[in-house]
Amino acid sequence: MTKRLLAALLAAVMALSLAACSGGDNAGSGDQAASAALTEEEYQQAVEDLGAEMTEIQNNASTAMTDPESAKEVLESMKAPLNDFIAITPPEAYAAGHEKMQSGCQSMIDFIDTVVAMTEETDQTKLTELVSQMDEQLRTAVNDMAEGASLLDEASN
Repeated sequence: MTKRLLAALLAAVMALSLAACSGGDNAGSGDQAASAALTEEEYQQAVEDLGAEMTEIQNNASTAMTDPESAKEVLESMKAPLNDFIAITPPEAYAAGHEKMQSGCQSMIDFIDTVVAMTEETDQTKLTELVSQMDEQLRTAVNDMAEGASLLDEASN
């Protein structure tokens, strides 16, 4: 069970780091989340902040994966920057890319929740279903984030 959790955690970290770095334009931090649209500069800074947070989580993940509980903590820590980004209101020029990024962030949050659920499941049939769910959630997250990053990159040019 521990090996399965740690493997899933590594997959999540790698997917987040790839998505966070793919276009450079995919995130924010909680202090910038607001109902009013951010300026382009604020939005670009929010994107950079998410990339930095995901990189920090990735760098710390290998040392934190000593047991299932610490792995769960790392997984939960991944959700905060994603939720923060979802809450941001982008400038109009970034709306389409941001919407796709939001979808990717939500799929990644769902993936993380599924990984955590796996740690508490013992039924082999259910585990197989959860693995299938994880695969689909991760694929959706990576695809949506990559597409969103591309749209955000186009909007910034």
